[in-house]
Amino acid sequence: MNTDRIVRTAGRGDVEDLTALIVGFRKFLGRDGPTDEDIRASMIAQLRNSDVLVLLAYRGDTPVGYAFALLRYSHWANGIEATVNDLFVLESERGTGTGRELIAQTVAIVKSRGCRLVTLSTNEMNIASNRIYESLGFNCFSNLWRGKQVYYRLALPETDA
Repeated sequence: MNTDRIVRTAGRGDVEDLTALIVGFRKFLGRDGPTDEDIRASMIAQLRNSDVLVLLAYRGDTPVGYAFALLRYSHWANGIEATVNDLFVLESERGTGTGRELIAQTVAIVKSRGCRLVTLSTNEMNIASNRIYESLGFNCFSNLWRGKQVYYRLALPETDA
C-alpha cells in the first residue's frame, strides 16, 4: 500500500481542489459545460449540505481524485439510501487503487451514517470502474426480474423560470 496517498472527507476549504478535479472530469468526458464558475458555485452550495458526501484523494499535496454521493430517505430501502454520482481519478493515478479506496471509504462512511443501500450508475464500457464496484459487492442483477437493472435518463430543456 502506498502511504503517501490520503483519502479524506472534503470540507468547505476544498472548493478549489474539487473544482479543479471536476473540471478535469468534464474534460475527460469531452463536455463543454458546466462552466468552471458553475462547478465552483455548485461545490460551495453542496458542501454546505449534510446530505452530500464528497471524498478527496491526495498524493502528497496534490488532489488526484474524488467521489461524490448524495444521501436521502428511500421507502424501498426502508431507510437512508446513498447514490454515488461521481468517481473520478486523474489518469496518472489510475491503477493505483485510489478509485477503489474512494468508493470503499464512501461505502464505509454512508454505512456509519445509517445507509441501507448504495446505488450508482456507470457505463458498461467503463471496465476499470466496473471492476472496482464488483470487487466491493455491487451488482446490477435483479432477482425479481431475473435480469440486469437498466438506468434511464431524460435531459430536460432549460426554462426561463
